[in-house]
Amino acid sequence: MIAKQLLRAVHEVGLTAGISIICVATVNGQSIRPPIGTPLPDPPQVVTSFELQAINDPATGKGAFVFEGHEVPPVVRAVPGGVIQLEYVNQMSRSSSEVCVDGPCTNMTNLHFHGLHVSPEAPGDDVLTMMAMPGESLHYTVDIPADQPPGLYWYHTHPHGESYQQALDGMSGAIVIDGMDRYFPEIKNMKEKILILRDAELKEGDPSSALLTGAVELAPYSCGAATGKATRVFTVNGVARPKIAIAYGEKQFWRIVNASPDLYADLEVDSESMTVVALDGMPLTYHDPKRHTEELRHVLLAPAGRVEVIVKGPMPGRATSLRSLCVNTGADGDPNPAMVLADLDTNAEEAVPTHSLQAGPYDKAIYKPLPNHVRNRLERSAPDFTVKFSEDKNGFYINDRKFFPDAEPMTRVKVGTYAHWRVTNATNEIHPFHIHQVHFLVYGRAGVPLRRPEWMDTVNLAPKESLDLIMDFTDRIIRGLSVFHCHLLSHEDKGMMATIRFE
Repeated sequence: MIAKQLLRAVHEVGLTAGISIICVATVNGQSIRPPIGTPLPDPPQVVTSFELQAINDPATGKGAFVFEGHEVPPVVRAVPGGVIQLEYVNQMSRSSSEVCVDGPCTNMTNLHFHGLHVSPEAPGDDVLTMMAMPGESLHYTVDIPADQPPGLYWYHTHPHGESYQQALDGMSGAIVIDGMDRYFPEIKNMKEKILILRDAELKEGDPSSALLTGAVELAPYSCGAATGKATRVFTVNGVARPKIAIAYGEKQFWRIVNASPDLYADLEVDSESMTVVALDGMPLTYHDPKRHTEELRHVLLAPAGRVEVIVKGPMPGRATSLRSLCVNTGADGDPNPAMVLADLDTNAEEAVPTHSLQAGPYDKAIYKPLPNHVRNRLERSAPDFTVKFSEDKNGFYINDRKFFPDAEPMTRVKVGTYAHWRVTNATNEIHPFHIHQVHFLVYGRAGVPLRRPEWMDTVNLAPKESLDLIMDFTDRIIRGLSVFHCHLLSHEDKGMMATIRFE
């Protein structure tokens, strides 16, 4: 499944680029949010120390992040060995018009620093005991280890029971750990573009939804067993189908995060391959110094997944788009049709200056190969722990248990070790497995070794699929109580999460 769905080289989809909408559409005199077809905006960037506010948008009532007076979450840039200092202020309403799992949302909130190998205890990446109700604040001090792989990570809210709605509202942002140029010097002088995929909701009979559907060329058909109509489309940095300025033959470095709570993005650039340098923030060469980049026609990003790629500007006059292909989510899944995410524009000039990567203040690349004798031993051994995803009409479960905050940890692991875990999907829909604090090597399916094992922090499980993972618990900064869960956040909110104690 990994070889076919995550990194398959070819996908036969007969879609062609359509017209571009380059103006901001209006309905009844009101501009549509997000605007359609405008140049890709560059999110503001901040270096490690800042204040972030959570509010309810006065026009929509939806949750939002505010940074320096604007509803645009910043990109957080940090370095291995650095510290993120963040004051998180909950200015959301004490009453909400939005509905969460157990009724009206309470607007409690907190933050998760997804993918970073950092402490799960306060004041770090603690999603269990750090919680701010309206009118309260949280202060985060996130110590990044010196051997943190450089790459794309992200932050998002994680209040159990309300994480889906807040993620759907767009309460998320990117984190970049600098230093990728140590592993891939060719990207040093390339323009960097950070693409954050979020959701725009579609409503039956709504004129603005019809415009969004047409603008992204939402496929009217289903590609798999899921039934029903699509209820959302992707935006990129808050814009529906933006234009990405790129000159003919120019190479750009794109860092893409799927920040949707449950939409899958199967990424493809028309008639072009993408040069993949990192998955889930992990440089391909980090655990294997002999490995380099990989040329792929498309890459499947589960919700929370990230990919970092080099893209080459197409020939002038050739309509070229970044697309999400149709994803079969299973008989009990939600429709995930094909759509256009953005258009590559060889004629446009940059609306704002984009960040160009510069050599960081590092002496050399750090590598962490997995010792062969450790890998061989774990691959031959029975699983140290098995995770089973299941569901019924009453909820979603891990190992037949719903999550309860005061429950005993489902498992305990010894810090400084590797372990063999098996994750299984007993349902008829896909589920992405994610564990906080660590990456893992996806090396087998149903007991059979994969042709191309990959290091990830979020991996997709097809219906009835079983995957074998080597869990990296060797970072000694990671001690305390943490969690693992399905990253379809409505499933997590409804019980598909469990705790793990690092000892």
